[in-house]
Amino acid sequence: MVAAGALVAAVSTGIVPAAISSAGLPACAASQFDLRIQKPKVDDPQRPHQFDVVLSNRGGACTTKGFPGVDLTGPNDPTHGATYSLPRQSVSAQPLTIQPKHAVTAILTYQPGNWVPTTLVVTPPDTTTQLRVPWPAGVGVTRQDGATHPGTYIGPLFPL
Repeated sequence: MVAAGALVAAVSTGIVPAAISSAGLPACAASQFDLRIQKPKVDDPQRPHQFDVVLSNRGGACTTKGFPGVDLTGPNDPTHGATYSLPRQSVSAQPLTIQPKHAVTAILTYQPGNWVPTTLVVTPPDTTTQLRVPWPAGVGVTRQDGATHPGTYIGPLFPL
C-alpha cells in the first residue's frame, strides 16, 4: 500500500509511478510530446557536463518506461560519420504515468570535445517517431562511438 504522503506528492507533480496509476492508460506517443533541452550544467570543466532532455506532455494521460533514444547529428566525422547514437546509462528505468501538461526528463551526460553537433534527435521510449531540437551553439562533444565506458550517454526518464 502506498503511503498517503507519497501519493499526494506524486499526484501534485502530475507524474505517478505506474504501479499506483489508473489501469488501462495508453502508452505515450511521440506526437503528444514537446521536446526541449535545458542549459548545460557545468560543475567542473574537467569532468563530463550534463543537461536535461525534457519531454512535456501536451496530450492526455499516458504511461512510459525506459530511455529515450538519442542521436546527435552534425558535421561529418571522417571516422564515424555525421550521427552519434548515444548509449544508455547502466541503470534501471521506472514505469511512469504522465498527466497532461506535466513533463519527464532524462539527463544527457557528455564529455566536452571538438565535434560540435547541430541537432539533438530524440525518440521517446517505445516509439519510432523522432523529435528534434537544435543543439546548443558552440557546445562540443568528444566522439566515443563504440567505447566500452563512454563519457557521453543518456539516462532513463524520471519526473521533472
